[in-house]
Amino acid sequence: MKKFLLICAVAVSTMCFSFTAFAPAVQDSVSGHVYDQSNPSQGLSGIQVDEIDSDSHILSTQTTNDQGYFSIKVHSSKTTLRFSDPEFNEFSTQSRTFDLSREDCSDVSVYMSRE
Repeated sequence: MKKFLLICAVAVSTMCFSFTAFAPAVQDSVSGHVYDQSNPSQGLSGIQVDEIDSDSHILSTQTTNDQGYFSIKVHSSKTTLRFSDPEFNEFSTQSRTFDLSREDCSDVSVYMSRE
């Protein structure tokens, strides 16, 4: 009986370990590109990407590179990002909400329209 209980305990612990070892990684960032809506092949550099809370307070900030790429580490699995052009004010500011627990946010595309 003791042998049977030991085998059951080992089997259960092995199953628990295998489920946790192969669990999908939790996303903690949103990455992608920002494009000019009138020229979608053109990535926009210098676009400010802010993670904002429900009161529009900035939690973290990144800026797109020369190809329009950004990657921002976020504080919550459901987060809102605000995309703006504070340097030139050529593009309209927009906000998008992302739910990292429900969607892949590793390669998002954002299209900004000119003001």
